[in-house]
Amino acid sequence: MTTANATIRDRLKEVREQSRGLRDQRADARREKDAAKAAFADVKLDGAAKITEVAEFQNAETAVRRLGDIDDQLADLKIAEEGILKLLGDDSPHEVVTGNGNGTVSVPSRGWNGHALVQNETAYDNARKAGLFQSSAKFGTIQMGQIASREQAVQFLSDLPAAPAGPITTTGAAGLIQPDTRGAVAPALRPLRFLDLIPTGTTDSNSIEYVQVTAIPSTAAPVAEGVLKPEEGMTLTDATAPVRTIAGWIKVNRQAMDDAAGLATLINTLLPYDVRRKIEAQVIAGDGTGQNLKGITRQTGLGAPAYVAGDNIADAILRAMTVVILADHEPNFTALNPIDWQELLLMREDNTAGAKKGMYLYGGPGTMAAATIWGLTVTPSTAIASTSPLVGDSMGVTLLVREGVNVKTSDSDQDDFVKNRVTVLAEARVALPVWFPSAFAVADYTP
Repeated sequence: MTTANATIRDRLKEVREQSRGLRDQRADARREKDAAKAAFADVKLDGAAKITEVAEFQNAETAVRRLGDIDDQLADLKIAEEGILKLLGDDSPHEVVTGNGNGTVSVPSRGWNGHALVQNETAYDNARKAGLFQSSAKFGTIQMGQIASREQAVQFLSDLPAAPAGPITTTGAAGLIQPDTRGAVAPALRPLRFLDLIPTGTTDSNSIEYVQVTAIPSTAAPVAEGVLKPEEGMTLTDATAPVRTIAGWIKVNRQAMDDAAGLATLINTLLPYDVRRKIEAQVIAGDGTGQNLKGITRQTGLGAPAYVAGDNIADAILRAMTVVILADHEPNFTALNPIDWQELLLMREDNTAGAKKGMYLYGGPGTMAAATIWGLTVTPSTAIASTSPLVGDSMGVTLLVREGVNVKTSDSDQDDFVKNRVTVLAEARVALPVWFPSAFAVADYTP
């Protein structure tokens, strides 16, 4: 043995001695954690007390942290041991797994003794590295070594009752058929196009004070020399748009987050989407009470063209468009309920008395759905009431963001820490000042 190898083996011995010492400490730390957890479970909290200030909770947290630190040290020593063994030209420790009275089984052996393997972590790890649990293919035969002598096997088989003759059926082999498990698949989510129509800005406050212009000057006129010129007028209204928090949360077991592939990604997709979907609904139809935004369709001063008998959905949209133009705004979109959008696309050359004859007016089944009507961008949204399309100039409103949609996680909410749970929270803070209510009109369409 060279001097270098002797020094390396001395280092290997030191690493293994440190590992054995840490395993003893880990056993003590595990007992302390279990005792602290049991003590905390018996605590009866006062209604005003905070769970994180209870001494039993703090003791449990300290015990869990100590156990985790020891596990980290053991993992580092394991990596060091494997590196030293590679320097010596050996990738597996030369330790022996003791049998159950039939002699000893060295690590390279293909057989095993279950009682010996579960006595300590080193024996199990050695057996695993020796390939005792190796599978030749994904659904191949697992090599478990000799678990009975040939004579014992022959006697066991001879004692079995005779099997009835007949073919092997799917029912009979049910235990051999493994289910095809695909896990969680994210659903196809509806695009929130309305939020893309309106301008978005930011704010550093929790409330926006502004002035709505509800009537602009309209009395300018030609005048003769020396004649009194007309006086102009303008109507202004003070308004407030408070910042509101829109949020939602879900609790997940930590083991499920670790073990279920794709679960974390699924949650991080669906929770922010739900927050944005609620923002869209609030921008359109929030009633302004409590913690709700005051949406566009709930503003005072909106255009409201009356229903005219015999009008179809396209006629109603055009009448609302005209009202917005007469208020000196330039409409550029219409948002309508998906049922009304369907009615629009089903319109044909002859719709009298439900005849539904002739060509489709807004493209047939073989073409893409109509993206515009009367030059307006069409946006379907479930937040729009049926038979009440919204027509407007998107520059008449702005969505101000105080805090964008974000996802936060914590294991310290309520009793999450001692129950191995994680709380996932998605939230946003936004305000909605509607600068010009007259820039919007709600059509009235009664089929």
